[in-house]
Amino acid sequence: MTEISQRVQKALNYIEAKEPSKTELINFFNQINKDEKITDHEREILIESVEKQMRIKFPKSAKKILGGKSAKAQELLEEIFDLLKKEFDWSKNKVKSKVKVGGKMISGEWFVDWYISYKNDDGYSTGFAYIQKKLEDEPFLLITYGRVGQKYENEDKEEQNFPTELKEDALKLYKSFLLKTIK
Repeated sequence: MTEISQRVQKALNYIEAKEPSKTELINFFNQINKDEKITDHEREILIESVEKQMRIKFPKSAKKILGGKSAKAQELLEEIFDLLKKEFDWSKNKVKSKVKVGGKMISGEWFVDWYISYKNDDGYSTGFAYIQKKLEDEPFLLITYGRVGQKYENEDKEEQNFPTELKEDALKLYKSFLLKTIK
């Protein structure tokens, strides 16, 4: 684990323990981005803390300043899908070949739920999802493979979670599932 300076720890304690106003949080955000004395790691930690507070307490302002809550998910999945389109033939996909919003986000059950999927004629499907169940949870990548549909409900499905930092490992597994799915 990377050390953080006392100055950054003090700022983190203030952001998380006090209840800074919207203006204070915006000022923190701007100062963090300009500060040349902090490391990239410290900057990420501080921005994450400010972002969390903004999204909880001032969601409209957070969207204007930080972008939509799904921006990171969509960006990561678009990048991965661009790579996959060059390597695999998506022309026989039985579902839309694009980055899609997940049902659990639409229903409000999960904070963020976006995915890419491929389904073949035999009902086999593989998915690459970016999920964050609650605002305070860490996002993760979910890779799935198996038959989908009511008649296959009782069949075993493979799935594995990865921290977002291990996207290359997740992509490797997803590619192995695509090789089994795309014919």
